[in-house]
Amino acid sequence: MTKRFPVLALLALSVSTVAMANIIPTSTTITGTGPFTWTYNLQLSNDQNVNSGFAPTSNPVPHDNLTFAGFFTIYDFAGYVAGSCAGPVGWTCSAQKLGFTPDDVVPTDNPNILNITWAYTTGSTISGQPSGVDLGNFSAVSIDGSPTLVSYSARGIANTGPQIGTIADNVGNTQGPTPTPEPATLALLGSGILAGAIRLKSSWTAKR
Repeated sequence: MTKRFPVLALLALSVSTVAMANIIPTSTTITGTGPFTWTYNLQLSNDQNVNSGFAPTSNPVPHDNLTFAGFFTIYDFAGYVAGSCAGPVGWTCSAQKLGFTPDDVVPTDNPNILNITWAYTTGSTISGQPSGVDLGNFSAVSIDGSPTLVSYSARGIANTGPQIGTIADNVGNTQGPTPTPEPATLALLGSGILAGAIRLKSSWTAKR
């Protein structure tokens, strides 16, 4: 089974006064019958570079530290299969409850659901000039295959204009796995439905 979804909504924010697109997931593909492989195609805009460096280690990730790698985080990736994330050569990935986030954007992040970050830790600078660059496919496996709206954030470096050489961060929405209810939640829901049915039957019987 293969499903493809375009990005539903994007909100670009930057530390500069000019809105910069930065790193954008342009499509999401879901393959498999369970577990499911979620693949995100990422694009770098022409006014941005991605520099290699250290992967983020703390939150929020400060924008005044240029030694950190360019990175991309998808939040609330429900049902993540440990060790399954992958990216192009030079990119490393990690999963954590508190997603690595640029310090000047505010994504939606459920602290109970894992987030995945890909950081460009090895390689020469990737330039978006002159017309943008396809960064390739970034993937992770989940036991959940139904899509829902989740946040993402990203960090690059401005390569043009008065902001050249400065950090540019952005945040937006993309597709992610819909969490499967826990067995305890299903049991609670089932007991609630059963109790409601019993009350309804008792009420109906009393009226006869």
